[in-house]
Amino acid sequence: MAQQQPPTDKKTPQELVTERALSSANPFQTPTPRPAALKGAQPIRQTPLTEARMPDVEPPDLDDEEDDELINPPEFADIGMGAPEAKPAEEEEAKEWIKCHRVDKTPEYQCEFAGRDIFIGLPWLKGSNPITALVLTALALDFGKDKIRFDVVMGDSMVYHARNLIADLFLKTDAKWLLMLDDDMIPSIGRPGWFRAWVPTAQTIPDMPLQRHVLQRLIGANKSLVGAAYFGRRENGRLMCSDLSLEQLAREYSDQVRPVEWVGTGCFLVHRKVFEDIAKMFPELGSKDPQIPFDYFRPTSHTIGEDVSFCRRAKMAGHQPHIDLGLPVKHVGFKAY
Repeated sequence: MAQQQPPTDKKTPQELVTERALSSANPFQTPTPRPAALKGAQPIRQTPLTEARMPDVEPPDLDDEEDDELINPPEFADIGMGAPEAKPAEEEEAKEWIKCHRVDKTPEYQCEFAGRDIFIGLPWLKGSNPITALVLTALALDFGKDKIRFDVVMGDSMVYHARNLIADLFLKTDAKWLLMLDDDMIPSIGRPGWFRAWVPTAQTIPDMPLQRHVLQRLIGANKSLVGAAYFGRRENGRLMCSDLSLEQLAREYSDQVRPVEWVGTGCFLVHRKVFEDIAKMFPELGSKDPQIPFDYFRPTSHTIGEDVSFCRRAKMAGHQPHIDLGLPVKHVGFKAY
């Protein structure tokens, strides 16, 4: 008599989908829309940048609480266009953060995210502007739960403490990139019509910049620390970075990523290596209490905000801060500035 085989554990279709997603570098084979100039406009060409040495100058004192947010990262070798060439193992390890390539000669990137590598952290005080909430919904739908995760710190009025808590939550996961987004920020999500419909002050923004997607754009910049260019929440508000000479380029959504001493932390992307290297260089910011997060964002003085302080530490730890001048991001006050 033939021996009966023991029953095998059958998995549901959803369990199989999850299993495949967790073992795949690109579980959904997610297509990202090809940027194209709408209405017959010519695509904007990318202008290569040469990184100038930043002068050792103190940033101007900030007198508004809203002006108290900044960040920046170091530059890494460009992965290049099209299919990557075979590289030695050491080089491949250094470039394993993200696979990205240019699409034709348009100013956007296609990015392939490796697993659940994206962590969106929300250091919110009391609630959120509803359009920001819609942005988060779009990001979740665009990339799916197997590529992106969210967490929020709500109700902490000490902004640098909330940012430390977000960093701590991020580092407890295996995600590689932290996108920190404040409750009053509306970044472009690659949908020009949607953006103009919900943000009245965006009516004059050209189609091309509004086709840029906040995650594709910031990760595609290939910097370990890069913040979006946005302005203070008032008429003629200043550009939230150390270099005010970049204001006109930011208002024109120039397709450039520039090194700066600091950049606003309201919408910025940081690789986990930045936090690891800051912790190595500034062990005194740690705590013997495991319940208290490392003080990455502690202001260096009562006149210098957590954004400037974090960026300076990142730069000292080997990560040059950058600002993306080409990504439309609106800062909500009495209107979206």
